[in-house]
Amino acid sequence: MTFRRLTLFRRLVVAMSIVALVAVCASVLFLYVRFQAANDAFREETLSTFAQDMQRQFASDPQLTGGPATALKTRIKELGGQFAVVTDTGRVLASSETLDQPLVPVSNQKVRYFLLPGHDKVRALFGISMQLDGTNPVHFVQIAFPREHVIFDTVLEEFVTDIAWIWIPFVCLLLLVNILVLKFALKPLSHAAEEARQIGPSSIAARLTETRMPEDVLALVSAVNEALDRLQAGFLSLEQFSSHLAHELRTPLAIIKARLALSQDAIARKVEEDFEGVERLVSQLVDRVRIGGLHFEASDRVDLGDIGQRAAAFLAPVILSKGRDIELQPPLEPVVVSGAFDFIFRALRNLIENALNHTPPGTTITVTIFRCGITVSDSGPGYPPRWLEPVAVVGKPDSGAGGLGLGLSIVKETMIAHGGDLKLTNLPEGGASATMEFPIHQKAI
Repeated sequence: MTFRRLTLFRRLVVAMSIVALVAVCASVLFLYVRFQAANDAFREETLSTFAQDMQRQFASDPQLTGGPATALKTRIKELGGQFAVVTDTGRVLASSETLDQPLVPVSNQKVRYFLLPGHDKVRALFGISMQLDGTNPVHFVQIAFPREHVIFDTVLEEFVTDIAWIWIPFVCLLLLVNILVLKFALKPLSHAAEEARQIGPSSIAARLTETRMPEDVLALVSAVNEALDRLQAGFLSLEQFSSHLAHELRTPLAIIKARLALSQDAIARKVEEDFEGVERLVSQLVDRVRIGGLHFEASDRVDLGDIGQRAAAFLAPVILSKGRDIELQPPLEPVVVSGAFDFIFRALRNLIENALNHTPPGTTITVTIFRCGITVSDSGPGYPPRWLEPVAVVGKPDSGAGGLGLGLSIVKETMIAHGGDLKLTNLPEGGASATMEFPIHQKAI
């Protein structure tokens, strides 16, 4: 099972989302704890106020029948509360209509808060037991209210409804703004990644743009550019060595071939034919080196029909001397593409020479110019199956053909540099077909 690797942008978005979620949860928890503590403190203060009022009324009116005492009892009843004035022995002196005993057993504590759990239809009560001053024996006043009937509950509920919920949209908006800022900040990095994708064998001098790059990313981009510099230097050194080697081999090969041509010996004729293959291989090696410097402007135009005609005329003497024919099928109108004339000419020459080496005597090599490119077909044994697969690497040794396939490798890289492709197929009636296909958008017909 494979997992998709997250991009840097997605990782940062996920991280910021987690931070925002944690911030919301932490804020909610803080508000809950903070206001729960404040709520309890407000309850205690409210109960203490009621108890003090009851103490004053009891001191002046022990029967609690006067006007102020009656108003206080009515207020307690309206809020759903209960009260009792009891002695230290637990005897009830005055209480709500429904009470005939203390709310909680009395104790030696001067002030004690208590919670009576709810049961059946009876709600939970939060109360206070306070010792009255100046009474002998000691008296206590006990008052309890339902928790939800304390005024501060309503205040807290309104706060959560009207104010606290604003925090969530605010955090979401802040997260969205951060994502947009992050996307803008990473734009230079995305541009550098796109530049890196465009670097290939035909653009080894290209480098990643360092301007407007974030300081912490600039170090990585600079290191990549330095690595590309070293790779370019090594590549150019190898290409220069190959070029020098090819040029050095040409002279002794030409001398040996000339001396063999003077001999009438049959073995010498055979060796001379072998040297033709070596000479062609050296020529292909030089072409391969030149591809490293392939460059053309977008305004450079070439006519594929003209290239096909020149290549056929150039190779016709050799083809006819070896008992083969060459046929050129020109287009009805010019086929103009963007490209480098010399490199396309050499690529087509390599395809024709490859067909010449693999087609039997008495057959014809056909060069067809069409709207999108050039096709070279022959009557040979066809290409090895591995060369016809999409993932095949053209240019690998082919033991069956007895060659390196260097010519096809040159054509392949030439087409890649021109934004096109080389397509190899085996014909149903036998033989092989190689097509140099150019992108349509580069042509002006």
